[in-house]
Order: sequence, then C-alpha cells, then structure tokens
Amino acid sequence: MKRRSGSLPAAPLLAVAAMLAGCASFTYPPAQPIPSLATIAGKWSGTIDYGDGPQLFYLTINPDGSLVATGGTATNFGKVALDGGKASFEIYPNSSGVLQYLEGGGRRMILLNEQFGAFTAQVTPLS
Repeated sequence: MKRRSGSLPAAPLLAVAAMLAGCASFTYPPAQPIPSLATIAGKWSGTIDYGDGPQLFYLTINPDGSLVATGGTATNFGKVALDGGKASFEIYPNSSGVLQYLEGGGRRMILLNEQFGAFTAQVTPLS
C-alpha cells in the first residue's frame, strides 16, 4: 500500500482536534469573595506546577485557617488569612501568595498563586 508523503491518518488528527476543542471550551467558575474560613475549609485535590509540568497536589484547610499542603513526597504546613473577602496564604518555610476561591455552575475551585511565581496550584473539593 502506497501512502502519499505529508499525509497523516485522519483519526488521530480528529482526536487531537477534539481534545483541543474540549480544552479551549473549559472556563473557570467566577471568583467569589470569601466571607469566612468555613467557605474554603475542607480537603481539596488537584495539581501544582513549579514550571516543569503539573504534579498531584493535596490541600487541607482547617476551620482555624491552618493548612496542610502535600505535593510529591513533601508535606508542608501553613495558614490562610482573610482580609475583606480576599485570602492570602503562607506555606512554611518560605512560600506565600494569593488564594482565590471560584464557584459557579455547580463547581468549586481554589487557585493558589505564589507571589514570586515559584508555583501555581488548582484544586477542587476531594470527594
């Protein structure tokens, strides 16, 4: 069987196009103010990215604002602080940044952005 050079099978191209279309249509729920720590308290899971690709990440936020962050083999402790509906986080020994709470369309998410760009993380409630 002879194949023309430069032609690719259609099925893999369609699969890639469908995946890209699915990714392009994903939108985050809108950011929401955080009236109290009870709004975000609980166990969350998702990914963290240090710039070399996403890794599994688990986040527990306790009602008192203390937190436990686990990514890879490292477990770190810290705290969340609220000020006027906005949240910041500290993860010891040397990370801090902004915590955003997003909710809408039946979805809840937390985004963590480290202030110096060392990492970003996104998590959803652990079921």
